[in-house]
Amino acid sequence: MDKLKKIIGRFPKLYLFLSSISGMIDYRHNRRMIYKQSIQDFVVWQYRRYFKKKLDLSNPQSFNEKMMWLKAYWFDENAIICSDKNSVRSFVEDKGYGHILIKQIALFDSPSEIDLSKLPDRFVLKPTHDSGHVIFCNEKSAFDIKKAQRRLKKWLKIDYEYMGGEWVYHSNSKKIVCEEFLEDKEAGELFDYKFFCFNGEPELVFFVSDRAKHAKSDFYDLNWNLMDFRWIYEPSGKLHPKPKLLDEMIHIARVLSKGFPFVRVDLYEVSGRIYFGEMTFFHGGGCGWFKPDSIDYDLGRKIELPKPGTPWGKIISCKADSR
Repeated sequence: MDKLKKIIGRFPKLYLFLSSISGMIDYRHNRRMIYKQSIQDFVVWQYRRYFKKKLDLSNPQSFNEKMMWLKAYWFDENAIICSDKNSVRSFVEDKGYGHILIKQIALFDSPSEIDLSKLPDRFVLKPTHDSGHVIFCNEKSAFDIKKAQRRLKKWLKIDYEYMGGEWVYHSNSKKIVCEEFLEDKEAGELFDYKFFCFNGEPELVFFVSDRAKHAKSDFYDLNWNLMDFRWIYEPSGKLHPKPKLLDEMIHIARVLSKGFPFVRVDLYEVSGRIYFGEMTFFHGGGCGWFKPDSIDYDLGRKIELPKPGTPWGKIISCKADSR
């Protein structure tokens, strides 16, 4: 299988095509399983798929086990608001941090509404309801707007909460946000500071670099000491300089994460300013390994699980009402 992946990896277009097909197969399977069976059946199956072992939902211990539990039993309307790329802006503003929001250029209901002539030379397009789908325009004259519109149209058809069982991405109002193209000319790349916050308290920084090539990541504590463990991505092998505004970023993460059992608050530091990226409630969907494995349990102990609820009863009934 690894050999096959390496061979396919030599042909980027083929890799993207096959990945797209695989993603849609997974999406349809996951949606059917959640809808016709239960979210509990789904997360047990998903956990076994990624970790090759049984998930005990009655007594979750590790970080990833608790991510699965939260997907099945925790509900907070604010988490849905904060996972939407547009509505989260109001949440951040209400917390007193409107000044760290990346400039929003436009908001579209449909890809067909995008008029390239009215946009700046560089910009970013994102669906508001999902995770990981982004289109960057580095130079408008070379930008393939038709291709971008096709991709956006495809993404808007997906009910992303069913992609990995993450109910926070539920939306009855899918839109496309166009944002300012953010870059750090001094660093030569845009560093991503992802704060792991447990029960409203930032505990560590998941630092992502080299996104333009092959993303690498490192963990730092809040004093910017490099930590000796990893999560999926290859470590950078470097000791990156401490961000100048680290203390302020920690304070922002603390304010934004208050009231949530776990959330990852993503921030950027560019030219002496802090910018808000996003808030993620199920890091890696609860499907990513840590090395050493003991870290999974160390981080799991930091999460205090709330009283169980029925988030998917609300989501599925809401979907039925909207039809």
